[in-house]
Amino acid sequence: MQHSVHFSEARLEEIILHKVGRKQEEEGVEIAKSALAVDENLRETLKNYFLNAFKAEAFYRLHHESDLMMNEVYAYASYIFENKEEFYPQSINILKHLYEKSTHNKIVGGELYVAFFEDCVFDDELVRAIGIFKTETKDKFIKLTSGDENGGESGSDWGLICEEGTSLANLDKGCLILETGADTGFRVLAVDVKSGEAKYWHDDFLHLVQVQDDAFLTKSYLNMCKDFTRKVLAKEDKGEQLSFVNKSIDYFEGKETFDYNEFVDEVFEERHELVDKFEHHRRDYSQRNGLPMFEAKNEEGDAQESGFFIAPQAVKKAKKGFRNSILLDTQVEIKIQSAEVQDSGCMERGYDEEKKMHFYKIFFNEEK
Repeated sequence: MQHSVHFSEARLEEIILHKVGRKQEEEGVEIAKSALAVDENLRETLKNYFLNAFKAEAFYRLHHESDLMMNEVYAYASYIFENKEEFYPQSINILKHLYEKSTHNKIVGGELYVAFFEDCVFDDELVRAIGIFKTETKDKFIKLTSGDENGGESGSDWGLICEEGTSLANLDKGCLILETGADTGFRVLAVDVKSGEAKYWHDDFLHLVQVQDDAFLTKSYLNMCKDFTRKVLAKEDKGEQLSFVNKSIDYFEGKETFDYNEFVDEVFEERHELVDKFEHHRRDYSQRNGLPMFEAKNEEGDAQESGFFIAPQAVKKAKKGFRNSILLDTQVEIKIQSAEVQDSGCMERGYDEEKKMHFYKIFFNEEK
């Protein structure tokens, strides 16, 4: 199933602001005495700032190898959802837990916001949510002031002052824990614009794993196809590689559901030697990445679940990572948009004995 989430009806009910430093530098934390008092305009601005950062491209869940309650953030969130009075004390626990994980040398201190939302829509149901956000980046901005504000006489010239603050353009780090799927770690959205520098937010602080929904499975199986092209088909000619790539993409773009046996039949047709190689690669890749095998039949011959619903957005995004062109050493690049080009006989590959060179022959009706 492909999940969806919307925030058009969401309300920011309560927000607490703490400060967190770097544990490696023993900077400590600053604990708020109470929740922030904000007017309706600022409340709406903060809600949009926090929630607009989430694109809902991937859903995660809080995870622990042995017991979910040993995942600190899961435990604190559970206490809050069970009793709203726990919001303030558990926000302090969240702050202290984040500080303990702030040991990477590239981590910087910042503000930690813990927020409580009502009426988020997850799969057409209203749910509550807990937001945890950290702001690190500070920007300078110019503020226009009147003469009165500058201490001058009324009606005097405008003035400018330079101040430093948090930009509303981007959120440094954040997660939104939705009150659904509690027995498997809730459903979580996450953002970290500095993920390339340090993954402590995603891995160490939250300890997230991605939910294996339709979007995840679509992306994973396309990545498996890309991996097969790179590792197994590397010794095949470029035309064979592109044929597999384009047929794989054509299948995912043209179907609503993925069925493994159907996929193999359409992509490989009579190339049985490639089917065996792909099956071996699929088993190895699935085992390494924790993917379901989607066998059509078990050992007793009974039918089993053999696929998933294809997520179009995941296909569109994954497609950008597939190379669909042949780059020749003569500075010529042949771009092939679909597997039909090769199947229809519009392109032939050969070898010229006189020139001692390979060639591609392209057939067409008219130029565009």
